[in-house]
Amino acid sequence: MGERTRELGLLIIGDILFFVVALWLMLLVRYFSIPSAELFSAHLGPFLTLSAVWLFVFYIAGLYDKHTVFLKSLLLSRIINTQIINGIIAAFLFLVIPFGIAPKINLVIYLVLSVVLLTFWRLYLYRLIEPKTRHRAILLADGVESIELVDETNNNDRYSYTFIRIIDEATAEKTENFEEKLLRLIEKERIDIVVANPNSKYVITALPKIFDLSFLRFKITFLDFNKVYEDTFDRVPVSSIQYDWFLANISQSKSAVYDFLKRTLDIIFALVLLIPTVFIFPFVALAMKIENKNGRLFYTTKRIGQHNKVITIYKFRTKNGADAGKEALQSTLVDTKVGLFLRKTRIDELPQLINVLKGDLSFIGPRPEMPALVDVYSKSVPYYNARHFLKPGLSGWAQIKNFDVPRGGVDIERTKVKISYDLFYLEKHSLFLDMQIALKTVATIVMRTGS
Repeated sequence: MGERTRELGLLIIGDILFFVVALWLMLLVRYFSIPSAELFSAHLGPFLTLSAVWLFVFYIAGLYDKHTVFLKSLLLSRIINTQIINGIIAAFLFLVIPFGIAPKINLVIYLVLSVVLLTFWRLYLYRLIEPKTRHRAILLADGVESIELVDETNNNDRYSYTFIRIIDEATAEKTENFEEKLLRLIEKERIDIVVANPNSKYVITALPKIFDLSFLRFKITFLDFNKVYEDTFDRVPVSSIQYDWFLANISQSKSAVYDFLKRTLDIIFALVLLIPTVFIFPFVALAMKIENKNGRLFYTTKRIGQHNKVITIYKFRTKNGADAGKEALQSTLVDTKVGLFLRKTRIDELPQLINVLKGDLSFIGPRPEMPALVDVYSKSVPYYNARHFLKPGLSGWAQIKNFDVPRGGVDIERTKVKISYDLFYLEKHSLFLDMQIALKTVATIVMRTGS
């Protein structure tokens, strides 16, 4: 938590600083002279006021998420998209709020300069102030998730430790006097941190002795692999957990207050959103009838809801053909021109507000899946049915965090990754997390960064 707080604080301070630097450079470029104190001061107040809005947009755009290797690869595109949105917001605010300045051209120059400076700050300068001490660690764990953790940690400067060895169960079992040799390795390699999966058989037998002896000889920090993995990737290492994880982390309800407030908010927001939907409906119907007079306006589809209950989902039709309401035919049909627009803008999802009012869906929760796919995944993906413990949602943790999602048909491997995000939400769900998902879903729709 300390490292995460430090990282977040540095990013926010740095962003504000470079907002100010971009403002000064914008005035320099705009007026071809060093800005006077009066000119800079006249612009600084309004732009600092806007900075609060910009930081909020940065947050919902994911620019304050953990700087994993994957996020760093998306930084440039996210900064560009976010600053374009911030520029539009600023232009609107300058029109409605009497700031006393009319920036117009200034905003365009500022947009270009801020993108360059923020990208330089995030990708290069931030590295210079990240922790230089890299503690040496070993990992006692098996599976693909252990390799993922090592790859992420050893290739990313944001972490204060690096793994110098992975020791799996096969290696431990064939090594004589494993505990003593492990202690010699710890001493020889000057290990500071041991990350271990407490559910591994060899760790269960070896760790008590290692733990006792290490405190007699060295000062070692022991960390739970499952927790480290969750903190790193915001998802659960499915292959490493056992049923005791569910006993420790999952309950029927977080609280009666949470359930009541979430249901109340679902009803309120569904009713509020149905108002513009009523006005959108005639235009959608007209456009669909012009393109295909015989096509249906809606189609229904079966999904698996909470507690494995089959529910009926409503959507605007987006596929060609008069029979596009039939689930079995959806994969064989193509999007209509109107349907493609509806899908890209998520307007096709609006009829699901009826499902929210009925209580079949929530705004936030694991996305509901087709019964045929559930039959396959429940037999092939560990703990898959646990996702049905909660009410499904229009958007969820997996939708905003997972960019390599299953796309049509059976996809076991991608679904294993998806369930790891669903289990994380199952463990952590709260009103604050729901709000975070809702805000980032809006950003995903606006900037087209998600799936």
